[in-house]
Amino acid sequence: MREFKSLRPRELPRIYNVETHGEEPIVKVEEKEGRITVQYTFPGFYLSDDERDVEKERIPFKQVTIAHTGFLGESGKPLLPSFGRYVQIPFNCEYTITVEKSESVQFDDITVAPAQANLTDSPEEEHVFEYDKEFYLKDQFYPEDVVNVSGPFEINGYNSLLLHVRPLQYNPAKKKVIGFGTITVTIDITPKEPSEYALAHPALDKEAYGNLFLNPKRGIEKRLGIDTRVMAPSSNTPSGPEFLIIYHDTFKKAAENLAKWKNKRGLRTVAVSITEMGNTVESIKRYIRKMRGLTLSRLRYVLLFGDTDVIIPETIPESPSGENVTDYYCSTERDPVSTTQYVFPWLSVGRIPVKTAEEGLTVVDQIIAYEKNPPEDPEYYKRMVFAAYFEDRWPKDGKANKGYMKTMEYIREHMVDLGFEVERVYTTNNEDMTEYHDSTPIPEEVKDAVIDEETATSRLVSVTSKGCLIIGHRDHGRSTGWVDPPFEIKHLNAVTGETPTMFYSINCLTGKFDVETPTDSFAEKLLKMKGGAPSLIAATRASYTWLNDDLMKALFDAMWAGVLHTFGSTASYPIKYNRLGDVLNYAKTYLPVVSSGIPERIKDHFEIYHVIGDPTLELWKTKPLDVKMHVVVKKWHMVIVLSRCPKNSVITVWDKDKMLKRIEPSSNHIRIPLRDISLTPVTRRKIFVCFWAPGCMFKKAVV
Repeated sequence: MREFKSLRPRELPRIYNVETHGEEPIVKVEEKEGRITVQYTFPGFYLSDDERDVEKERIPFKQVTIAHTGFLGESGKPLLPSFGRYVQIPFNCEYTITVEKSESVQFDDITVAPAQANLTDSPEEEHVFEYDKEFYLKDQFYPEDVVNVSGPFEINGYNSLLLHVRPLQYNPAKKKVIGFGTITVTIDITPKEPSEYALAHPALDKEAYGNLFLNPKRGIEKRLGIDTRVMAPSSNTPSGPEFLIIYHDTFKKAAENLAKWKNKRGLRTVAVSITEMGNTVESIKRYIRKMRGLTLSRLRYVLLFGDTDVIIPETIPESPSGENVTDYYCSTERDPVSTTQYVFPWLSVGRIPVKTAEEGLTVVDQIIAYEKNPPEDPEYYKRMVFAAYFEDRWPKDGKANKGYMKTMEYIREHMVDLGFEVERVYTTNNEDMTEYHDSTPIPEEVKDAVIDEETATSRLVSVTSKGCLIIGHRDHGRSTGWVDPPFEIKHLNAVTGETPTMFYSINCLTGKFDVETPTDSFAEKLLKMKGGAPSLIAATRASYTWLNDDLMKALFDAMWAGVLHTFGSTASYPIKYNRLGDVLNYAKTYLPVVSSGIPERIKDHFEIYHVIGDPTLELWKTKPLDVKMHVVVKKWHMVIVLSRCPKNSVITVWDKDKMLKRIEPSSNHIRIPLRDISLTPVTRRKIFVCFWAPGCMFKKAVV
């Protein structure tokens, strides 16, 4: 049973109706003269039954939820709504926070359900119900403060505060909830002393991150009328490569092939041997951070080319599930200073964990094929497959213990609205399914989609053989593959066909790239096989259930904006260029927004989720546009004519493996003086002209 409780805010419009308008927060932001004011209006919340047996006692717990907010979720303590979003403030400034609350509304005789923060997606997990009995005897309100502010953090060129607003406080001893219909947060800004700081160049803006902000429009200092005293560097043009490939010498040819291909597509790329920096974790990080830290550096992507025995990953002790093996801190400006500090990504990192030169060449060939020769079948770009499990273990009462299926259905609804054909591959351990974990009823069409394990495996083999845009999975995982629906390395041997599929393998351990040789993990097998994944996202260690659900939502929001609700704007935007590393970084950046009180687990997720493959791989969203290119040499000029000139187009001119010219055209008619490319009208050697633009077919012409 779900019951709505109103917080009776005065700011609601007279025509407000919870059934029509929902209970999600209403946010108003005002910016003026050194001050940002954010007013939060909370219409109310839902209570739903969640009875549990604790030490042979039946306790009538209640789940407390507000749509499109996250949670304050400390293990065993009351699970309460927490609405998080980033707020942009100017660089080189100090801030003070003031909080005002409306009159409280009281609700009695409520036992709020405790947070199950330790739930993982490991099939070996023997979960013990998390209930802090001593805390539930305390006669005090929790949380102590209704607003929590952290930061500032630098996120995609924004200077960001993270605000978490908790409209409800709970006294467990008295079983009393008090709520506030309106909470106003005022941020007063004052500039510091002058300092030199290079603001992010607009060309490097990933665009989607504004979805997570309450005030996403750039130029906050102008709107606040503040002189931030930031002194611009002498140059305002980005410099250096955008993509750095670090390879073990075994994979020199494969790395150079990949770098050549990326440069032809217009992505400035360099390949460097691990011997140039030293094969230790610290020397690799130092090399990357020095290059990224240069004023107006373009560097945004790093690929480690080689297995973990030839390019050493970092081992993080004292992680929640033991030791983490990770490349994550190759992507950050600094290391964390404690087990509860998470550090936001500074760039995107990936690893191609191959063992032989032949494997390396095969993986690179498949990456190039995916980007250069995408499938011709237009139906391919409409197909997706969502695999999930309905788990009902404790107690087995028809209600899900976890959010696997609800998460995939939530995303599926959005994708179907956009015109995609999303096939369900669902299994269950209880055919008498009635409710999702949040007490909402399961639609009949979802129940009808549930199939037995053998059929589910057969379907996954079939759809992988056929190829589709994305296959996403939510449930348990092992290094050998998915537990439910079952899909493991042994099943991949039955895959026929060579059409690629992107995999979002959001579970435990399927990306474990440090398994002992000669064994491969599930993700490594997919990466290396024909008809598998040109690159994919997976975890190297056990991962947490609720964070995994949110990570999956954000992965899809990164490419098809609108999965996550925006509050700072009526618009939402996809990540620029659809590059896999950016998609993962965006999803990680969402986790602190939706979850609070568990920083050590967020840090853990930052560390364990990886791009297995190429972080610059540009995912297809729709059938690519076919731009025609005609190239001729006339007298002292090379003339290039495009049938259209899409935004962010790049043209490169090559003499064999040497790039002669790189331009970003603004017109479909381009004229290049031959002197600019060291040619004359009588030059006899062949010159190659390459064209690329986001969402377009790669083109190459010979003159």
